[in-house]
Amino acid sequence: MTWSDTSSPAGVVGQETYFFLSYAHSVPLSDAARPDTDYWVGQFFHDLASAVREHPRRAAEIEVGFFDGQVDLGADLRRTLTDALSLAHVFVPLYSPNYFRNAWALGERESFRSRLARLAVGRAERHVLPVLWMPLPSWEDRPETVQALELVRDPDDRADYADNGLRALCKLSAYRTQYLSLLAALADRIITVAETEPLGRSRAATLSSRPIPDGPGTALVVTTLTAERAPWRPYGDQHQLAVADYVAATAERLGLPTRMVELAEARDRAASSPAVVLVDAGVGVAAARAALDGLPQWVVPLVIAADHARGEPTPEEIAGTLQDARFPRVLPVRTIDEFERCAPLLVTEARKQFLRHGPVDPPEGPHDPKPSLGSAGPFDARRGKAER
Repeated sequence: MTWSDTSSPAGVVGQETYFFLSYAHSVPLSDAARPDTDYWVGQFFHDLASAVREHPRRAAEIEVGFFDGQVDLGADLRRTLTDALSLAHVFVPLYSPNYFRNAWALGERESFRSRLARLAVGRAERHVLPVLWMPLPSWEDRPETVQALELVRDPDDRADYADNGLRALCKLSAYRTQYLSLLAALADRIITVAETEPLGRSRAATLSSRPIPDGPGTALVVTTLTAERAPWRPYGDQHQLAVADYVAATAERLGLPTRMVELAEARDRAASSPAVVLVDAGVGVAAARAALDGLPQWVVPLVIAADHARGEPTPEEIAGTLQDARFPRVLPVRTIDEFERCAPLLVTEARKQFLRHGPVDPPEGPHDPKPSLGSAGPFDARRGKAER
């Protein structure tokens, strides 16, 4: 392959990139604009992209790098990331304890590795450049740790890197010299591999997220209440995925196994699982309350009012009625950016409510609700936090 050949792999639209950054998403804790994207991951991506960009390169027409914080609102994440994996020459995973428990992150790695199947083992390994993002437990003897540390030659710098991980080096000014040295080494390796051993043009296997054997055992249940036929797309052409598919994908990126079901099946599964119900504001107050009657108190409803019309009951009325029925109060979302900003927080709120109020006994036993540890304020989906 030569760098002058700029055609894309079959079925993939876009420019090739030097590297693809992969990481395990953290549970959102704030009302940031993109609460499911770690701030320090974004900062590291920016720094690494700058280091690659400033390094002498032979292929200026190739994009520097990609990570999922660049994905546009409304995009089909699975397809977009599969396309990006098909266009990258080096895969840079940020290894942490959560990475090896996150089915989505491991799915990204397996998808990229599918392009390396025909290469000799030694050459294939050069296209995966591991980074020790957070220290792994001392009892986990993983070859990935050794591979990450091999990049650092200075014994003292290597010790700091091994003890603290690159995230700490990125955050703390005391490690600025070590951080910049490691950035330079990573950029040099990425460019060397991409320009001396570029990957042949190939389509990555579609990104999948198979459950991890030692991951969380209880799957999140996602269902919808709408007068429309499934799949429900209240944002039309603005959003490539049905809203239930998007929430399920968001949960998987956070490491939670997910099951999408019809409302009737959700009644059975919610007895022993965290659950989310996406409610179409168009169904009205009475229909919403009647349809959700009998579901456990830990089920979290989200009222979506993308096209609310005058004269109808306000979405706030529907949300208030559901709160009166002892459901956690999640205020409505209207716009696509409110919905996407809310999705990761909705997932974690459902898990929190289940852990607080869910059955004390195992699934095969009686389902007595746990006593409440205190009354939480209403969860404002538009602002992404609980009000007190």
